[in-house]
Amino acid sequence: MEREPLTPETDALWRKLWELWQNNDEADVILDSSKVEDIEDAVPELKGKVRTSLAYLQRARYIQYRTGVGDEGLEPMIYDVYEPKDFYEPKDFYEPKD
Repeated sequence: MEREPLTPETDALWRKLWELWQNNDEADVILDSSKVEDIEDAVPELKGKVRTSLAYLQRARYIQYRTGVGDEGLEPMIYDVYEPKDFYEPKDFYEPKD
């Protein structure tokens, strides 16, 4: 089944989540406020929209997440990220709009 195409911002988020998940040895990643802030710094167009974008990525079958309990209360917990096919190939990386 083919997945829905992503906007440049949601593609950048997907790739960032892949990196976070890989750096955590494919174990659950809790997106606490500092991680969400790092994502918003990397992809400014998602400022205040990261949680909505997570829901879209899950619905479109790019990631799997659930709500978990973290140090700051209920937070998104990423437990599966589907590998971008071209992740290890050279690619033009996301450039924020000016």
